[in-house]
Amino acid sequence: MTLRDVAALAGVSVSTVSSVVHGRVCVREETRRRVQEAVEQLGYRPNLAARRLRSGRSRVIGLALPSVTVPYFRDLADAVLRGAGDHGLSVLITQTHGDVRRERGVCDDPYLRHVDGILLVPVALAEEEAMALSAVKPLVVAASSLGAGRVHCFDTDSFAAARAVVAHLVARGRRRIAALAPGEARPAESDVRYQGYVAGLRDAGLPVCPERVVSTERVSFASGAAAARALLGQAPDTDAVFAIGDALALGALRGLHEAGRVVPDDIAVAGFGNVAQAAFSTPALTTVDPGREELAEGAVSLLAELTRARAAGVPLPPARHHTVGFRLVERESSGVPAR
Repeated sequence: MTLRDVAALAGVSVSTVSSVVHGRVCVREETRRRVQEAVEQLGYRPNLAARRLRSGRSRVIGLALPSVTVPYFRDLADAVLRGAGDHGLSVLITQTHGDVRRERGVCDDPYLRHVDGILLVPVALAEEEAMALSAVKPLVVAASSLGAGRVHCFDTDSFAAARAVVAHLVARGRRRIAALAPGEARPAESDVRYQGYVAGLRDAGLPVCPERVVSTERVSFASGAAAARALLGQAPDTDAVFAIGDALALGALRGLHEAGRVVPDDIAVAGFGNVAQAAFSTPALTTVDPGREELAEGAVSLLAELTRARAAGVPLPPARHHTVGFRLVERESSGVPAR
């Protein structure tokens, strides 16, 4: 299928179809709808290689993230797709599954060879590896607490956010606060959210008890439920759980329920990510909103700027570390009454 085929079916010119496909705003809404219906009916897909030859740009960016099945990364991907659409860009998504080799070599991924730039969401890269990343095409690293190296980084102040979670739980009268932490890609101790948890305990004069730290192989509902059961076996007197990832927290709610514990009366639960399900769990989940929308919008905007500059032969701006804000969303799972 070609642009001419779409134009003939929609009853418009080839240039009008091109404007719609490339996300330009100079097309009436009724015409845009007709073209989009023709595109869907014919199954038209742009020829990225031909587009690149004509303009030097494919107007496609790559998104490399651990997994689209993890709620936080799924919601982040959705935010990136919407942000890219605002810039007239398409997105190719590839899953790294937390494999450090795939994260390190993302710019060599053959699936992404035709994209203008790449947004990488790492979970396994150590800080020194991430700071040493270099790229032959624009690369932005997102959702990772890293200093600026050779590439631009966007992240949330996850250390401060985790510290705020612990302070909130302490303020609600909790003193035996546990952590559920993903530890498959790298040790939990290297995660700045875990480091913030430790700092929060020390701020309150509370000990860090090894039996109250449970590492999980995966970030999933099942892992969270299993971790909660393991925690109760190791430290049955625990009165609060900070799960470093909402999928773990939501799974923990189920695991605690199955163990006969009432949340929040017996044990409070807090997560990290503010995924869509968090507001609809029973009880509703207290969690950190890590500024996902702001992060996605900022990272995509910067990547669009970098790809335009590269295509125009303009020098790229030096790498910077960009930090977005976070918000503690207090809900029923930590004892805050429903509003």
